[in-house]
Amino acid sequence: MIKKNMKKFCIILSFAGVMAVPNLFASMSVTLIDNTSQYSYNNGGEFRAVGSADLLAADPGLAGYSSFTSGTISAATDGSSWGYNSGLIGQTYFQTFCIEYNEEFSPGTSYGVAISSRAMNGGEPPNGDPLSIGTAWLYNQFAAGTLSGYNYTYGTSSRENSAGALQQAIWWLEGENNGVRNSFINTAEEALYGGLHGSAQDALIVGDANGAYGVVALNLGAPGQVQDQLFIDKPVPEPTTMIVGALLLLPFGASTLRILRKNRAA
Repeated sequence: MIKKNMKKFCIILSFAGVMAVPNLFASMSVTLIDNTSQYSYNNGGEFRAVGSADLLAADPGLAGYSSFTSGTISAATDGSSWGYNSGLIGQTYFQTFCIEYNEEFSPGTSYGVAISSRAMNGGEPPNGDPLSIGTAWLYNQFAAGTLSGYNYTYGTSSRENSAGALQQAIWWLEGENNGVRNSFINTAEEALYGGLHGSAQDALIVGDANGAYGVVALNLGAPGQVQDQLFIDKPVPEPTTMIVGALLLLPFGASTLRILRKNRAA
């Protein structure tokens, strides 16, 4: 009787979870700001993204981002941005890049958003265009403020040029128009494939990320379908943290095995 009730309870919970997903996606939103005097390069990133509370809850405290790539909107630093408005003051932002060249967005517009490991907007295959492992690694490094060769100083042409080069590398990795195989591709290949880069590594680095490095696509929807943007929704723990966590679980695993053996013997 207890088993039946437990099974029924689990089914109800699962059903409730499924029903809650559309509402969660519907309530998430993001507003994008473009500023070519600070960090944006022409029609590409960086873009400043102001996310709703439920979107930011996917990465509490924006743990996947550094002070170079996240912060708080203010009139002093963002007042000249294209898409800025005073209603955004005090809200949290993170820096992002688009993954589709032929899609557009309107700065200052609040878009409904869903999180996915795939880009799903216009012109893509029916099941979406998977993010590449190269894009995931590069954006993870950028967000952490540790991407080699990237100038993180706001308000300089160096940051704008870095942004332009990284945006072109992302477009190249995603098979988009205007993509360029530049030094950032080499940086990623050297990190991922033991210091090597070339045609063999080029074929590997455009492979599916499958959620690697916690990087996902923000599928911007209502109103309209627009450029998907990058986001870290599950910061990847350091290897040492994962090992310590596994070791901490060992006593619980041993206790569980003893209980199961005792029950089986009874």
